[in-house]
Order: sequence, then structure tokens, then C-alpha cells
Amino acid sequence: MSNDRHDEGRRRFMTGLGALGLGAAAGGLGVLAAGATGAEAAAVEIPEGSWPYKPLDPMKARKLGHWGYYQSSCSFGVFNSIVTCLRDEVGFPYTVIPTRMMTYGEGGVAGWCSLCGALNGACAAINLACDKEKALCDELLKWYVQHPFPSKLSNDLAANHQFLVDKYKSDKVLPQSQTGSPLCHVTVTRWCKEHGYASGSKERSERCARISADVAAKTVELLNDYHAGKFASANDYTDTTKQCRACHKKGKDFDAGQWTRGKMDCGGCHIDGKIKVVGADHYPPS
Repeated sequence: MSNDRHDEGRRRFMTGLGALGLGAAAGGLGVLAAGATGAEAAAVEIPEGSWPYKPLDPMKARKLGHWGYYQSSCSFGVFNSIVTCLRDEVGFPYTVIPTRMMTYGEGGVAGWCSLCGALNGACAAINLACDKEKALCDELLKWYVQHPFPSKLSNDLAANHQFLVDKYKSDKVLPQSQTGSPLCHVTVTRWCKEHGYASGSKERSERCARISADVAAKTVELLNDYHAGKFASANDYTDTTKQCRACHKKGKDFDAGQWTRGKMDCGGCHIDGKIKVVGADHYPPS
């Protein structure tokens, strides 16, 4: 992402913020907001624990998440969306966070297709604004693996050109499918094979932009509920996960199957107790 494109977008959609930067303070305990005036013009200490919060607009987060994907993909898109909303509503200390720090998460970390970048960015933002980050991140991932993406709302916004970008990779109403996994590799593979799109197609990229929009909005909804004292889990693990975790969970009894751990749906990669490496359209492993 070029600085020019970033600055242009920020001027258009993030009024009153300006360019931000970091500077070392004496003893390494504080930060300096570039261009700040008054109290923020001096080195300030970053608060410990979760930071201040005010209710955020899920639709604003949704649109900024989609826009951010176009600037530097999924992880930046979601993180930048939520932090920008917090800057606008709360101000400091969110004004000293360089959202570019999440660009590494593109394509499941540098294209390795591990954890979906949208989830990576969302959980990082949750960690800033919530002292029960594990519970909210757990809920977000349970929702993500069972939600049909892209949502109808994000499909409609794109089809009607109501997102913030000027030129769309695709403005089609894209087919929906459940991810079945928090892994970029799995969700991209499943959707592309189910619907006949190449992984490098504009449609696949636009789908990820809309996922970024959906995840940003859902994350804001979870944070809003948490800070209003209304957060409660609305999603459960899949039946396959619960069945497998009856034996295969974190624990100290090796013979009982506690030599692994995880919460993903095991059926996506394993079948009949074996690793399911290839499908019928490939030669089986030797």
C-alpha cells in the first residue's frame, strides 16, 4: 500500500485524524503522535489493560473494512476499520496505533493461508478494547466458521455500489458458502471449487473484501454488546468438533486421546481417522 493511497483514503473517510506515526520516548515507555498538539505533543505512556471504549457503528466498520481490504488486504482492512472507528469516537490512545502493523496478515500471513487475515485483524482489535478478549475471539471464530459468506448485506452493498471504493474488483452478487474453518486455505479452496472461480480471480478477491466487511461489522457488534453488559455466546462448536473433542482435547491423558488440541471442525481435513490429503481428482499419496 502506498502512502499516497493511504493518505488519500484517510482524508476521504477519516476526517480530523491526519497522518500518524510513532516515536520513541525516554525509557521506551511512551509514544509520540506525529503532528499532535497540546498534551499529545509530548511523550505519553500507553495505558495498561483494555482501553476506553464507546459504542461504534457496525455499518461504518463494515464499509471501512471493505475499503481497507482494497488498500492492503484483509488483516489490515479489518484492524484499520475498527481502530479508525475507535479513533473517531474515543481518540487517544487509539490515535497512536499504526494500523499498518497488520499488513503482514494478508493471505493468512504472507500468503501462507493460515489464520484468515480478517480474523487476525479483528482479534488484534478486540485485544485492545476488551479485557475478555479470549471469550470474544472464541465467539467470533465460532460464528465465522458457520456463517455463509459473503453476507447478503455485503453482497447488496457491492451490487448497488454503496461501499467506499470507486472501482470494484467485481460488483456481482457472489454465491455464498460456509467457510467451515478459520483457515484462509480452507475457506478459499472450498468456495473456489464449489463455485468455479480461480484463487487469483477478481471474484475471489472481492469475496475476501466482503468477508473483511462482514467480520469488521460483527466484531464491532460483539464489542458493543460486551461493553453494554449484553454479551452472551450465540454460537456453539459444530457437532463434529464436539464429538471429536470428547476425546481429543487439551489434557494430560495421552491414552485417552489427549495428544492433540484444537476447536476446528475435524471433518474438513480428516476422515475415518486418517488425514484426508487429496480428493478423488488427485492421485492418492503413496
